[in-house]
Amino acid sequence: MERSGYLQRQFTPSSRSLTARELCIDVPFVTPESDNLKVMELFTRHHSLISLPVIEDNRPFGLINRHIFLSQMARPYFRELYDRKSCIAFMDKHPLVIDSENTLDELAQKMVESGDRSVTDGFILTTGGHYIGMGLGIDVIKTVSNVQTQQHQQIMQSIEYARVIQESMLNKSHKTLTAQLKDWSLVWQPRDLVGGDFYAFHEVEGGWLLFVADCTGHGVPGAFMTVILSSALDKSLQECPANRPDLLLGHVNQFIKQTLGQSEESNQTSTSNDGCDAMAAFIDPQDPRLIWAGARLSGFLLPAAGEEAVALSADRMGVGYTETPADYRWTLHETPLNAQDLLFIYTDGLTDQVGGKRNIMFGKKKVKTLLEQHRLAPVPELSAAMMQAYLDWQGNQQRRDDMTFLGFRYCGLRGRQP
Repeated sequence: MERSGYLQRQFTPSSRSLTARELCIDVPFVTPESDNLKVMELFTRHHSLISLPVIEDNRPFGLINRHIFLSQMARPYFRELYDRKSCIAFMDKHPLVIDSENTLDELAQKMVESGDRSVTDGFILTTGGHYIGMGLGIDVIKTVSNVQTQQHQQIMQSIEYARVIQESMLNKSHKTLTAQLKDWSLVWQPRDLVGGDFYAFHEVEGGWLLFVADCTGHGVPGAFMTVILSSALDKSLQECPANRPDLLLGHVNQFIKQTLGQSEESNQTSTSNDGCDAMAAFIDPQDPRLIWAGARLSGFLLPAAGEEAVALSADRMGVGYTETPADYRWTLHETPLNAQDLLFIYTDGLTDQVGGKRNIMFGKKKVKTLLEQHRLAPVPELSAAMMQAYLDWQGNQQRRDDMTFLGFRYCGLRGRQP
């Protein structure tokens, strides 16, 4: 709609606390004593005027819709009958009246309650019951849209910044993987820009520690949990040896429960029930072996000799959750490592993805089959084949969760080989 003079105004909402006053425009008005000739003169002079307020003693009295008024006055003999009569003959006696201090949300709600009429006719704005101007339905729609756009942009900027923080947090482990492993591949794909999957790879006394976890949720809540988990892991490594993954999971469990007030000893009242599924694995190059403990997160060990891939056992107890006892002890497992054995650890974002012809989950069996089919390929090629199979399986289905999988061959360790 083209506007002229007093009706031209730009709206650039800057916060969620916008009030109806921000939409106020100064328009001419008439009184109940004004005749319809006066109304016709104002509508003729101001082509962009949608409605004309009727004001008595500086208070709203009614509203005259341009289209209704001109349609009525165009009927035969109506000019002769009504030109000199009071303008209230074609007036809406119950227009939408809004206090200027109403928030934009309150204004929008009242417009919804009043129906389409307030969108087409506009609404009268008051302060302390006294008339100050008009507001237009189209301006409410535009302003709400602009506010939502700004909020969306701010949210996306915050998430993008969170992504930078999360990737920086994981970058140290990624550099260690690059420096220490020869034949390896890592896929870390949040469902959104950030996510709840976490990995760590540390050179520690006597070997290397690999930690992979799937935290509660995805997106920003999941990413927040990875920050808590990262801190928990760092503190736990100061208190227990890395070659005891079972004890490490126990310390992480206690740290998360205390941080979120989910421990029985805590005096806090927590409504959260958050934690992670995790695999902690220690690689000992001196006495070549893999020592691990799993909390509802598993993987496979693919022997170089050609045997069937072996699933790495995991307890059915998550880390940090309300139902997990603070003193729970995860089972410690150990197996020898031989040259060219392949270790493959993954989160359930890989196995739980629905797809295929029957819309069922990708599943552990398919992961195992793909590992065995590509056992002789370099790990990056195996990883690419796994990813392509996953994407083919997913098809047009929506990504369900964050996804991480990490594979490497033993003896791909630089500097420390058996």
